[in-house]
Amino acid sequence: MSVRIIRLLSSALVLSLMLGIVSGCGKAEKKHFVMRTFSTFGSEDDAKAYSEILSEYTKSHRNVVINDTTTTRSGSYKMELSIASTYRGAGTPDVIYYSAIKDMSELSDFFVTIDDIRRDYPKFASNISDAVINSAAADNGGRYCIPVRGQWQGIVINAALFRRSSLKIPEKWDDIVRAAMHFEKSKVSLFANTLDESGALIEYMVRGLGGIDSLNSAMNGSPDKNWNTVLEAVNMLDELNAFPEMPKGSFDDLISPSDLKHTSAKKLPSPVERYNSGKAAILLMDNTMCGQINADIDSSYIALPEVGTVRPPEFTTASNSYPTHAISGPVYPPITANTLPPEDNESTVRRSPDPTGTTGTNKTTVTSQTTVTTETADQDQSDADSTPVKNENGLYVSFTEGFYITKKAYYDMAKREDVLDFVEAFFNEKNAVKLCGNYQAPALKTITKDTRNGLTGKSNIYNGVIKSVQTADSFVVTTQTQANSFFWEHCSLAVSSMSKGILSQKEALSMIADTQISVKDIYEKRTQ
Repeated sequence: MSVRIIRLLSSALVLSLMLGIVSGCGKAEKKHFVMRTFSTFGSEDDAKAYSEILSEYTKSHRNVVINDTTTTRSGSYKMELSIASTYRGAGTPDVIYYSAIKDMSELSDFFVTIDDIRRDYPKFASNISDAVINSAAADNGGRYCIPVRGQWQGIVINAALFRRSSLKIPEKWDDIVRAAMHFEKSKVSLFANTLDESGALIEYMVRGLGGIDSLNSAMNGSPDKNWNTVLEAVNMLDELNAFPEMPKGSFDDLISPSDLKHTSAKKLPSPVERYNSGKAAILLMDNTMCGQINADIDSSYIALPEVGTVRPPEFTTASNSYPTHAISGPVYPPITANTLPPEDNESTVRRSPDPTGTTGTNKTTVTSQTTVTTETADQDQSDADSTPVKNENGLYVSFTEGFYITKKAYYDMAKREDVLDFVEAFFNEKNAVKLCGNYQAPALKTITKDTRNGLTGKSNIYNGVIKSVQTADSFVVTTQTQANSFFWEHCSLAVSSMSKGILSQKEALSMIADTQISVKDIYEKRTQ
């Protein structure tokens, strides 16, 4: 081979190497880094699905090593106690999955808002509706938390049982009373839930009369008149045997067993068992009970009609059917019940002013048989415009946890897109439904029909919940949170003690007003 040919080959080799280097510069590998994550997906129901999602992510992001700390929801308080100091340390997490934090006064400097992210990436978390994100917003208006799923509770009715009994699906309070009277003759309870677990029912009844203000009045120690109206109504339904018998309680020995009402020493069926067997017509349920309900029952959501105080003519105090303890305290004028228009499949929209004046915009209420409604529905109907509406369907959805991205991670340009990819992996349709193994409501605003059918199976109840989340503009949120759990346990004890005859209505109301007072305290003071 000649020297000239060798030189030509050498030049070509050098040139090809240089071109390779230049080409390689345009495809520089992503920087390898450790992503620190914290989550509360440590429960048995969540851990497997969470682990699978992490594994999928790392396969497609070879440059990322995840250093994950996972605990259960009950163990997350340790994080909460030191959350501010955690973010000031060297081991600051990049992403956390945690409870929706309302008070961000100490933490707003540490987290980036979804609005800041969307200024740079408009399509970020685009399959999560503003209604869901707004429901988890902080008190300062910042939208830091990006929810994945929500807990829910609602009022379910056995529609076939009503039809067979020639009864209307309850639209007015009179319908509730007539149904209770009819079912009593057939040894069927109107409600499947006992009064010693009555927190959800009392919340619906009080909220229907006075909204969130009435609920807060009792939790702040001064129940307004709506509470007395509700207790009056509960007593009337109780004497119509609208509620199942309760088990014996810790204070039942205060009075003679012969005087003790609505109590049984035998083992009693659960609310779901009563509902499934046709021994009860209405069930107050939450997502944890959904999988236990017989899918062959024609179940649908209803709104609990606004409570009224008019007693039916067949049931009066003159006939000695109404106990003395049930009418102690003032009786307020009858409440006119709202009437639901004929059922249809179309949602109607109500726009009503924001009573707080904090948002500067009107909130929207979407109401239909399968659509949740906004907290602004608590205000007086006169505030709304003339648009015809339906009552809310009694479905409460709470998005109380979600993802947070720290500013430290977001403003590190070498990490940013991988961190955003990590969070968005949980809003992939397949992954989002993986984390709804206990019938939680996916936060997604769109789910393909096949995925939804696979998720809901034969449950028209769960299917209705998912559709509600997809179409709602905002949500009614239950006050039965962990922070208020003691109040609602105390309230249920007061109501059940009233039902059993241990307390009068007036005494039950005074106990609700003061969580430091026990049944025994009231009873002993009366008998001294």
